[in-house]
Amino acid sequence: MSNNTERAPEKAKAELSEKDLIKWGLTGIQLRSYQLDGVRWLTQCLKNQEGCILGDEMGLGKTCQSISLLLYTRGALGSKGPFLVLCPLSVMENWKQEMERFSPSLLLLSYIGDKDKRAELQGELIGGRQFHVLLTTYEICLHDASFLKRWQWRILVVDEAHRLKNQNSLLRRALTQFSIRFRMLLTGTPVQNSLQEVYSLLSFIEPRVFPEDKADDFVTKYANVQSQPTLATELHGVLQPFLLRRVKAEVAVELPKKVELVVYHGMSALQKRYYKAILMKDLDAFENDQGKKTRLMNVLMQLRKCVSHPYLFDGVEPEPFEMGEHLVEASGKLLLLDSMLEFLYKGGHRVLLFSQMTRVLDILQDFLEYRGYSYERLDGSVRGEERNLAIKNFRSKDVFIFLLSTRAGGVGMNLTEADTVIFMDSDFNPQNDLQAAARAHRIGQTRAVKVIRLLGRDTVEEIVYRRAVSKLLLTNTVIEEGRFSLLDQPHSGTAGLELSEILKFGVDKLLASEESSVQDVDLGLILGQSRDGQWLTEDHPPLPTEEEEPSDDDNLSHMYVFEGRDYSRDPSSEDTTRFNQILQEQLVELEHAGEEGRALRNKAGAALCRPLGVPGRRKRPLSEAELELRRQKRREAAAKRAKLQEERKRAREEARRQKKLAWWESSGYHSLCLPSEDSEEEEEEEEGDDISVSSTDSEHMAIHYVLGDVTYPQAAQEDAIIVHCVDDSGRWGRGGLFTALEIRSDQPRKQYELAGKMEDLDLGNVLLFSIDDKQARLDGKDYLALIVAQQRDQSNNLSGIRLSALEEGLKKIYTAAKKKKASVHLPRIGHSTKGFNWYGTERLIRKHLSSRGIPTFIYYYKSRKVSSVPAPAASASPAAHSSAGAASGAGGGGRSSPSLASFMSGVHVFFYNIAASERKSLASDLIRYPFNIY
Repeated sequence: MSNNTERAPEKAKAELSEKDLIKWGLTGIQLRSYQLDGVRWLTQCLKNQEGCILGDEMGLGKTCQSISLLLYTRGALGSKGPFLVLCPLSVMENWKQEMERFSPSLLLLSYIGDKDKRAELQGELIGGRQFHVLLTTYEICLHDASFLKRWQWRILVVDEAHRLKNQNSLLRRALTQFSIRFRMLLTGTPVQNSLQEVYSLLSFIEPRVFPEDKADDFVTKYANVQSQPTLATELHGVLQPFLLRRVKAEVAVELPKKVELVVYHGMSALQKRYYKAILMKDLDAFENDQGKKTRLMNVLMQLRKCVSHPYLFDGVEPEPFEMGEHLVEASGKLLLLDSMLEFLYKGGHRVLLFSQMTRVLDILQDFLEYRGYSYERLDGSVRGEERNLAIKNFRSKDVFIFLLSTRAGGVGMNLTEADTVIFMDSDFNPQNDLQAAARAHRIGQTRAVKVIRLLGRDTVEEIVYRRAVSKLLLTNTVIEEGRFSLLDQPHSGTAGLELSEILKFGVDKLLASEESSVQDVDLGLILGQSRDGQWLTEDHPPLPTEEEEPSDDDNLSHMYVFEGRDYSRDPSSEDTTRFNQILQEQLVELEHAGEEGRALRNKAGAALCRPLGVPGRRKRPLSEAELELRRQKRREAAAKRAKLQEERKRAREEARRQKKLAWWESSGYHSLCLPSEDSEEEEEEEEGDDISVSSTDSEHMAIHYVLGDVTYPQAAQEDAIIVHCVDDSGRWGRGGLFTALEIRSDQPRKQYELAGKMEDLDLGNVLLFSIDDKQARLDGKDYLALIVAQQRDQSNNLSGIRLSALEEGLKKIYTAAKKKKASVHLPRIGHSTKGFNWYGTERLIRKHLSSRGIPTFIYYYKSRKVSSVPAPAASASPAAHSSAGAASGAGGGGRSSPSLASFMSGVHVFFYNIAASERKSLASDLIRYPFNIY
C-alpha cells in the first residue's frame, strides 16, 4: 500500500506557531511554551533525520506533542499518513481519549481485540477502510506483523519505548521489517541502567548512524569520560540532535513543588529474630558468589519480605488469626505507617500507597479495614472494568487511600487528587518508582506533593535504595547535565560489592540487640506542616549536611533524611565480624543438636533443610490431626475476617446512604427508584422459575411479539409499564427511543436528569413514573421504567448493557407490575448493538416477567422499508390479539400497530444433528415467533 507524496509548505515560516497547529486540527488543549518548543524540535527532526527520542520526564505531555507532530505532517506537509502508534495495553485507552480530544480530524483505528475481531478489522482494511492513525499494542503488532507491514508507514510512534532497549527483542526485530520513514520513541526513562541501552535506542531510530554492531565500541569509547572532559562534551554533542529531554523542575515552573523524603524505621523484635534466621538459613551460599547468585538473590528477597512484615511467612501470624493490634505491632514499617496515616488523615491529605508485592498489599488491605480507612485497590490482577471503576471512585469520591502495586499502578493514570505518595518498599529499577510518583505530580496538579519512602534502618533496604539512587544519577548525568562522573565507576552506589557482602549490610547494629529498635518520631517535624489539606513548602526542618555523620544519639538524624539524600555506608568490617560471629553461634547450636547436628556441621549448607524459624528453637512435628485442626482454625479465622470486612463494608455503605438521604431531604428530592424484591415468598417463587427456552409456554406465560411503537403500549384496561435502558451519566440521549419518549412526555428527560444530579443512578436502579402528562388512555395508566444498565466514564465511553444490572432491574419491575396488575412493554433491548447477547436477555425477560404471570410484550418497530406483513394482522397469541385490539380503540395517539404474523402459529421446530452453537443462534431468531423449539 503506497504512501502519499508530500508537498512542501507553501511558505517557509521562521517558527511554527500554535495557531498553525489549531488550523491543522489541534483542539481541546493550549500547549505550554516548552511543549510548543518540543513540537518545533520534532518537526526539524522529521525534516532532517530518520528518527528521534522524546525523553521528557513523566507528566510533561509527550502524548500531546506527538499528536501535534501528526497534525503538522498532515496539515503542513499534506501527508495522509498512515501513522502507526504502539503502546502498552494499560495506556491504550488514554491514547484513544487524547487522540479523540486533541485531533478529532484524524481518523483513528483502534486495532485491538481477539483473533476474530482483528480478522474482521483486517477484512475492513483490505476492503478499503480509511484511517490516518492505527493504534495498537506491542503484543498485537508482534502477532500480526505480517499483516501490518504491508503499509508504508509515514511515522511510527512507540510509547514507553524503553521496551526496545534490548537489541534482540522480538518486537524490535519485527519492526525492522516494516517500511517506516520516521521513527519517534517516547520514554520518560531513556536511561535505566547503562550506556548500552542508550545506544540501543539510537540504533533503532538511526541505524545508519548507529549500527548495531558498533555498540561495544560506543560504550568503550565513552567509558572513561571522568578523566577526559572533552570526551564528555563530545558525547553530549552526539546525543543532542537525536534526544530531547526536559524535566519538570526546568520547564513546568507552574507545577507545584515536589518534596521527596526518606523516612527510616526500626525493626520489631520478631522481625529481628526472623532476619537473623533468614541469614542463617542457607549458610553455604555465603562461601562465595560463584554459582550461588540465585540462592543469594532468594535470601535478599526473603530479607526484604521480613523488613516489610513478618506475617508474609507462613506460620508466623499467631492463631486464631484474628484482626488486632498484633498486625501493626509485628512490623516496624507498619507501626510507622500507622502513625503516619493518622497524621495525614487528620491533615486532610489523600494518599497513593505503593508496594511491589501483592501479599504486602493484602496485609495493608487488612490493616486499612481494621483501622476503618476508606480505600481503593489496584494491582496486576485487576482488569478492565474494575480498574476503571477503582480510578473513578478515587477521583470522584472522598476516598483516603489508593492502594497500588508499583508496576500495575505506575503507568497510564492521572491521580492528581492525591497529594501524598508513600512507597512501602523500593523497586530495584528506580524508574518504576518515578513512574509511580508521577501519577500524582504531573500537569494538572494544583497542590504541593510529598513523596515519602519508608526504609528499614540497617537492613538490605538501605543498600537496595543506594543502588537505585546510583542508577538515577546515571540518567541525570548522561541525559540532563552532560556530566558523566558516575558512569561505569565501581565505587558508585554498590556496583563493586559482592552480593554476599550486600546481604551482610547493617547486621552489626541491627542484631547487636534482640530488642525492638522501633522509636517514636515527631511526624510534624519530619513530614512538615500542612494547612487545609495542602502541604506548606516555605519552611523545612534543618537538613543534616553531608559532612555530618549521623550519630546513634541523634535520633532525628538516625531516623530520616530529606530530599532523597542517603547517608548510609557500605557494609563495614563490624558488619562482617558480627555476621561471622552469628555464623559460629549457629554452627555451635547445630553441633549441640546431636547426631543430626554433627552431620550438618560438616556441611553448613545443610541448614537449608531446616524450616524458617527462630534459630535454635526446635518444634515437635505436628500430627495429621493437629495439622487438620490448625487448617480448620485458619479457615474459620479467614471466614470470620471476611465476615467482619463485609459487615464493615455494609456499615460504610449504610453511612453513605444515610448521608445521601439527608442531602435529598434538605434538597426536597424524592427518589423514584423501585425497592429491591426481597420478600421470602417471591424469592422462593423465583427459585423455581428458571424456565428453559426449549420449554412449551402456556398462553398466559408467553412473551408476545408485536410490531409497533413501544411508547404507545398495546394495553387493554390494565396499567402498562414501558421499559427502557439508560446509563448512569444523567445525560439524556438523542434519537431512537430517547426522542420518541420525549415526544410522548416531558417527564422522562426531567426525572432522569434530576436523578443524575442527585446521584440516584446506581447500576440496577429502576426509576418508575407516570408519562400521562401529555396524553392518556381512557382506561389504565402508562408508566415508564428506566433501568440503569450501562456505565459511562468520564471520557464519555459507554459500556455495553450489564446483564446483571438488567436482571436486577427486571426483578424490581416484576414486583411493581404485580402490585399494579400491569402489563410490561419492552423494545428489543440492545437491538443493532454489535455483540449484544439478545438470547440471554430474552431468557431474563422470560424468567422474571412472562413466566411469573406478567403480560409481557416485546416490540419490533415497523421501519419505513416494511410496508406490510405477509399475513393478516393477528397477534402471536389470543391474549396479544385482544390487547392489541383494545389498544386501537383506546386512543393511544391513534396509532394502531399490528402484531407479528401468526400464519405459522403452533408449528413445532426440531433441531436435528446441528451443533450447539448454531442451534443457539437459530433459536435466538426463531423465538420471536410462537414456535415450540426442541
